[in-house]
Amino acid sequence: MNEIQPYDLKDEFTADLQHRCQPFHLEWIFGFNPRVPLANVTVQRTATELVMASGNAIIFYKLENQTETAYTLVGHKTLINTIISDGTGRFIVSSDSTYSINVWDREINPGAAPVAIRTIYEPFKEQAEINAIGLSHDGRYLVAACSGSQNLLKLWQWTIGNDTPDDCVELPTRLGKTKNIYFCADHGKKNHFVVTLENGIMFGCFDSRSQKLLIDVPKKHGFQDYNDSVFVCDSPRAVSVTGAGMAIIWSDEQKVEAPIKKQFLKYLHLKYASINVIRCCDQKLVTGDDDGEIRFYDSQMRILYWFKQEDPEPIRTISFNIFPRKYVLDGGHHQTQNEDTEILSPDSVPHDVSLEGHPVIVRNFVMSTKAGRTFQIDIVQNKIQELYYPSGSIITAFAVHPNDSQLCCCDGNGRMTIYDSIGKQAIMSLSVPIQRTRRGRITVLSYSPCGIYLAGGAENGYIWIINPATMIINANSPLQFGNEKICQLVFSPESRFIVFTVDDGGIGLLERENDYWQLIGKSVTHRVVDIIFTSDTRFLTIGDDRHLVEYIIELKYNSQMDCLLIGERFRLEQSAHTVSMMLLSTERLLVANDQFKFKIYSLHTFDIMHTYLAPFSDGPVRSLFLLPGEHFFTFMTDKNIYIHQLPVDGNPYRFMGMFGHPKKLKSLRTMKDRYMFCYGDGDHGVSMWKINTLSLLENQKHCGTGLDPYCTLLPGGKTGCYVKEMLSLFFYNQISPKHTEEDTEISSSAVVM
Repeated sequence: MNEIQPYDLKDEFTADLQHRCQPFHLEWIFGFNPRVPLANVTVQRTATELVMASGNAIIFYKLENQTETAYTLVGHKTLINTIISDGTGRFIVSSDSTYSINVWDREINPGAAPVAIRTIYEPFKEQAEINAIGLSHDGRYLVAACSGSQNLLKLWQWTIGNDTPDDCVELPTRLGKTKNIYFCADHGKKNHFVVTLENGIMFGCFDSRSQKLLIDVPKKHGFQDYNDSVFVCDSPRAVSVTGAGMAIIWSDEQKVEAPIKKQFLKYLHLKYASINVIRCCDQKLVTGDDDGEIRFYDSQMRILYWFKQEDPEPIRTISFNIFPRKYVLDGGHHQTQNEDTEILSPDSVPHDVSLEGHPVIVRNFVMSTKAGRTFQIDIVQNKIQELYYPSGSIITAFAVHPNDSQLCCCDGNGRMTIYDSIGKQAIMSLSVPIQRTRRGRITVLSYSPCGIYLAGGAENGYIWIINPATMIINANSPLQFGNEKICQLVFSPESRFIVFTVDDGGIGLLERENDYWQLIGKSVTHRVVDIIFTSDTRFLTIGDDRHLVEYIIELKYNSQMDCLLIGERFRLEQSAHTVSMMLLSTERLLVANDQFKFKIYSLHTFDIMHTYLAPFSDGPVRSLFLLPGEHFFTFMTDKNIYIHQLPVDGNPYRFMGMFGHPKKLKSLRTMKDRYMFCYGDGDHGVSMWKINTLSLLENQKHCGTGLDPYCTLLPGGKTGCYVKEMLSLFFYNQISPKHTEEDTEISSSAVVM
């Protein structure tokens, strides 16, 4: 096998190429997916390194000297569902549900982003779902399991470079889906692994001589709902835990000479709560359960020590540091010159509950909970530190501050958090007392143009007004004028009015008087799709009825209602439906429809001025935002994000896009002319993309002149059969006689038909 050539990101050509070719660069993600178990790859005492997932992006997070850094890399087409590492922390393997398995190298360029050095595309051709993957501690063997029409288990010696697996076996369907796969860390057994399935346990190994994958399913003893399994270090035993709080111990069969033959030894009822995870480290077995308790056992499953937080949460993942703990037990003032060696006092360390009272000393570990919180725990020093951002629930709405570098996110639990996009820190948070149902979630957020007010609309019709500087709810909040879902909240340019729309097609107008908001007008015209203010007392709406409606705000001081008047109503489309709009200037309005067209209208007469082709690769254009300087604007489709250069003329080289989300993008916002934020369906965090207009300008240098860029839209381009046929018809029309009797007869018959 050839030697791996280092990938030098500091190379001038490589760095310039990377900068010029991407219109957007994923710089940060404010949150992670807690359903995907994280990997702790800490290899030094002074830093903590984690690998997490968010959507189809993988996050390499590092905390050193209280400074957070992260590399966010997109390497998958669908959502990432598994992340594992080898015993040294160098190789990271990530997989999505169906498309690919990536192997990342963290040490190929020290101080730079990790590089995907191997990708296995579509490992299961039968359209099956990848449930779990496993990587041996020496990084040599890679195992993946799937479920579908048949349950399969495949193994690769990925360092050799083979595209096909070395062997494949079929798993019994009665055992259900695979939950996880873990390899043995003992010397001489690093090719052994245990597979945890829903209704059973399976042991396997790879015979390097025969190049065969051997598996063994122990006899079933009535246990179900298996959660995790692990090999006991320096022992022939293995332990599995279940959702009923049971620990099942397996051991080698003495009468059978087979490398992987295991038999049931005994079971222990440890807790009444579900035990979700079990790990073996430093000659101790560690479990985490739904009660938020971490227990330490010896190799014989005798309790040694337990740990529980003040506010316990169900534990999802326990991951120990890679490097072992180096320490010296000394009650005096012993000095050591090794920075990695700790001096511990026997009186300060915890002791187990045995009669001898031995000290309990294990390496630090990272624990993540089902509520989306991540903690670094040191039981020896009795220290707990929370890492990254809490990501307990999916994001339901977010907004970007119009003046400062801040954004506000709200999740399904009603927790609002304001982040600093420059320092990447959470500034403050607020738990809005919403109803703990889907009907009470806040689904829309909007900052006022002055940045003093923050409005949120919920599914039950509540409107919350909050001061973002102090995160204090307004005195007369929440406001409620119906039970329908609030779909949109838009402030007027002077932050005096708020226009909101509800799910049944109604429009409401709120006015501010001394920080109190009151309803001064309501109207029902059509189901609103988009709203835009043209002045402080005039705004436009487009709806699913293909019409544009102009509204005028007339304040009547003798009456609190009927201040919202309908000015004019225009039909914009005949067959298509309008989906979004944006002001290009004080005289022009850009409207996008679901038939992939950009249309420019006059703001005075609402007559159509131009019609151009919009991007048509992935759904209609949504969320149009004009960047400062009025030279570029951004938008999104179902899965992609785009940047477009003005003026709009249908030139396909004037816009560029990138893959933004594997499911569907829900919302998009821009921050000045530097960053764009978005999130998709099921995300627990908001993605921060850095805008690069240089790639778009470089792209236009190669588009040609005249009709050259437009000819690329046709199959074959300028030299294709369609362009040649059009030219032939054009020249034929030029040389053919005009107004002959035959042409007259043909045209007459065409009129009759």
